[in-house]
Amino acid sequence: MAGPSIAGPGMSLEEANDIWQCIKHKVVTKMCGTGWTPTPHLQDAHMFHPLSVIGKRVERSLRLRKVRSLFPLGPLSELLDRPGDTDSDLRPLGTVIREGPVHCDVFHEEFLDGVGRVRIHVVDYWTESGVQPIAPHTKLTLRDSLPWLDSVHRLYLVSQTVCSSSCRVRLLGGEPGHHLKLEPETPLGFNCLRLSALPSGLVEVRRGWESGYLHPKARWARFDSPEYERLRGGTATEPRVMGMLSQLAFSFAHPSTMSLPGPISLSQDTLSPGPEQPEENPEEALLPLDDEDDEE
Repeated sequence: MAGPSIAGPGMSLEEANDIWQCIKHKVVTKMCGTGWTPTPHLQDAHMFHPLSVIGKRVERSLRLRKVRSLFPLGPLSELLDRPGDTDSDLRPLGTVIREGPVHCDVFHEEFLDGVGRVRIHVVDYWTESGVQPIAPHTKLTLRDSLPWLDSVHRLYLVSQTVCSSSCRVRLLGGEPGHHLKLEPETPLGFNCLRLSALPSGLVEVRRGWESGYLHPKARWARFDSPEYERLRGGTATEPRVMGMLSQLAFSFAHPSTMSLPGPISLSQDTLSPGPEQPEENPEEALLPLDDEDDEE
């Protein structure tokens, strides 16, 4: 397994993130079991608390393969259009409950080519779960000025997050102080829900959720990177008109309207290992790898 060369007495967050990229799936699986998505970049961990939104954009590569990129968009409450700023407009969109801490001894050690032997140790964690109190048939609207509104193809809502204040990343065999303890309450893994989209420009609360499956090899754009700015940027055209045209021509809906459920807890019952979530339809699966089959 390839990795960057790390040297020096201390460890930066950038170096810790390079190590995290290689072993994050194994660490989160040991903590929570299967079916969880590890935080893609440690620098962006704060953007994966419950009730935050993730976007997916589909593009064609030079080899005419579908490349699907994921990128965090921030809290749902900051993406909505609230023209009146009245008390009803500013009502909370959801609450977050916290369970734990759970004392554990999650220990993962592995040799990485070009890096050496690394270790990640977690001794406690807790869960943050979003609870959605909005009544059924409530209608909310995304802001028309959002630059990514016409280019994003799917939206996801973070429903549950596993956080830790004890996660330590260490490079063995080097200087004694070559390690980094992550900041308190760092999200290490999360679950999310897929938001269905309609072209009317409204966020309508409905009953029932579609669970969101994020492919473990999906491409994540790092916040504030050129790739992130490209995915998130662009000139916002008429969202509703473009959404209706795309629905007629390409059979997918515009994301300016999201269907949310009635009052329901977004959390899972336990963190014990369970069966993996079923993958999306092959036509909807994330395809970041070159050896994936072509799709029409």
